[in-house]
Amino acid sequence: MTDKERDLNQEVKQEVEQEKQIVYKVEEGMDVENILCTTYQMRNFYKQFHDGFFSSLDVMNYIQHFAAAKLARKDQIVLDACCGRSLMLPLLRYHARNIKKYIGVDISERNINEAKRGVNRDLRNTNLEEFYPFETEWILSNIAEMSDHIEKETIDFIIYTSAIEHMHKDVGYQSLIECHKVLKNDGIMFLSSPNTPGYGYDTQYAAHVYEWGYDELKEAIDEIGFEIVDEIGLVMGAREMDQFYENHESEDIRELYKTIRNYLPTNFITSLMSIPYPEESKEVLFILKKKEPNRLF
Repeated sequence: MTDKERDLNQEVKQEVEQEKQIVYKVEEGMDVENILCTTYQMRNFYKQFHDGFFSSLDVMNYIQHFAAAKLARKDQIVLDACCGRSLMLPLLRYHARNIKKYIGVDISERNINEAKRGVNRDLRNTNLEEFYPFETEWILSNIAEMSDHIEKETIDFIIYTSAIEHMHKDVGYQSLIECHKVLKNDGIMFLSSPNTPGYGYDTQYAAHVYEWGYDELKEAIDEIGFEIVDEIGLVMGAREMDQFYENHESEDIRELYKTIRNYLPTNFITSLMSIPYPEESKEVLFILKKKEPNRLF
């Protein structure tokens, strides 16, 4: 990193510390552009399924977390960026038992304490070293500053799900730079975000601060030095999904959609049928790797 880049990073940190607020969610009267981030968490989708009441977003979040767990490999160090209550852990415990270490990073001490208590059971009287078959660590940090706590190029797999929209645009951009710093040169990053062009700070949800558009986020990814290995649609709106498939150019696809639509609940279909069409989806997943080691940062 050059002296100029180091000074720029320090300026960003000072701006974050001095001017922007950390809030639970955006309330009426708040200036959203002066908010660093919100600490509102996604719903515990395990509990939602257990209770029998779940939305398309719960289905989406379960599927993307499961997909992330299946990408983890033996002896990897896995970083859960903006981990919240660490919803990744149950899936890693069952489907990626042979990873070396799980690291959860979150800006909220309350979120981390909740993560340590466990998603599906009370772990207050349980030895974490015995409960999880891999090492666990939680770091209280702004993700846009996490290289102050994590050695550069030491992480094999970064899981960054549905969180960048919870922070100021500048901070979100800086968080991607930080991910690039700590990721190994042959590492993989799992990044998901709403696909809401035109929204920006005028967000759909009070928990969001800045919603990136599809092309806008791809441009940032490229600038920072990531290459997109794959992109996947995570969820569509039900009405938009019906219109898209009713007008699909392939008759076979239209008939397949009708068959699936007649059987599966809408909350499942919106995630299933979005997979091949990320640009048409409300949420999108990018699988990333570094284009060139240490190209910029």
